[in-house]
Amino acid sequence: MPEMDGYEVCRRLKGDDTTKNIPVIIVTALEDTASRIIGLEAGANDFLTKPVDGTELMVRAKNLLKVKEFEDFLKQYNEKLESEVQERTVQLRQALKELSASNIQLKESSEKIKEGYIDSIRRLTIVSEFKDEDTASHIKRISYYCSLMAKKLGWTDEDSETIFYASPMHDIGKVGIPSDILLKPATLNPEEFALVKTHTSIGGKILNGSVSKFVQTAKRIALTHHERWDGGGYPKGLKGEDIPVEARIMNIADQYDALRSRRPYKPPFDHEKTFKIITEGDVRTMPGHFDPQILQAFKGLHKQFEEIYETHKD
Repeated sequence: MPEMDGYEVCRRLKGDDTTKNIPVIIVTALEDTASRIIGLEAGANDFLTKPVDGTELMVRAKNLLKVKEFEDFLKQYNEKLESEVQERTVQLRQALKELSASNIQLKESSEKIKEGYIDSIRRLTIVSEFKDEDTASHIKRISYYCSLMAKKLGWTDEDSETIFYASPMHDIGKVGIPSDILLKPATLNPEEFALVKTHTSIGGKILNGSVSKFVQTAKRIALTHHERWDGGGYPKGLKGEDIPVEARIMNIADQYDALRSRRPYKPPFDHEKTFKIITEGDVRTMPGHFDPQILQAFKGLHKQFEEIYETHKD
C-alpha cells in the first residue's frame, strides 16, 4: 500500500458519512496488542491475523453483519419515531388552539412515543441474548438491581425507570465478539481479552445517535460500565466522577450478578462469598474499583440483591 497504510484507509472510511457505518475487518500480519489498539482507534470493527482461516472469517463477518443489521434497525426506528414526534407536535399545536383539553392529548402522545422507544429497547435486548442462553435472566436481574440502587441513591421515579429500561443493553456490544471467545471455558489470553474489551466500544456505536433518553443512557452504560473508580478499568481508563453515574451503578450490579452466576470459566458463588469479595476484595476484585457512595448503598441493600437473584434465577 504505497500511499497510505490500512489504518489510514480505515480512518478515512470511518470519517466519511457515506461509509462510516460499513463494518471493517483489518487483516494483518501483526500480532501485538498495540497494533490492534491502533486499529480500534482508527475505527476497525474486528481483526484477523494472517494466514486467514476461512471459517473464522465467515463467522466474524456474519457477526459484524448482524451488528450492522441492528444498527440500521435502530437508526430507521429512531428516524420513524422522530418523524412521528414532529407530526404529533404539529397536530398538538393545532389542538392547543382548538381544544382546552390539549394537555391530555400531549400526555397521551408522549406515552405512545415512550412505548415506541421501550419496544425498540426490548428488541435490542433480544439481540444481546442470542450469544448466550444464560443472558435472559441476567439482564432481567440487572434491571432490578440498578433501579433499586438508583432509588436508594435518591433518584426520581422517572430516572429510576430510565435506568431500569436502559441497563439491559449494557452488553449489546458482545454481538460483535466471536462466540468461541465469549464461551471459552478457560482464562483468555491477552489478545482474546483485548478483543472482548472492545464490546464496550461496539455497544457505544450500536446505541449512538438516538434522541431517546433511554437509549442515550444505555449508550453511556454500554461504553463505560467496565471503568473503575480507581482508574484501572476500560476502555478509556476513566476515574472517579468522570465515569457516568449510571455506569458506576452498573459496575457493581454487573459484578454481583457475574459472581453469583455460572460462567464457562467459573462456578456460581453464593451470596455470602459474593458480598465478601465485593466489600473486602480478592485477587481480581477490590472495593477501590467501586464508587464509595454506591458501594455503601450496596452494603445496605445486599439482602435485597440476594432476593432479586433468587426470585429471577435461571
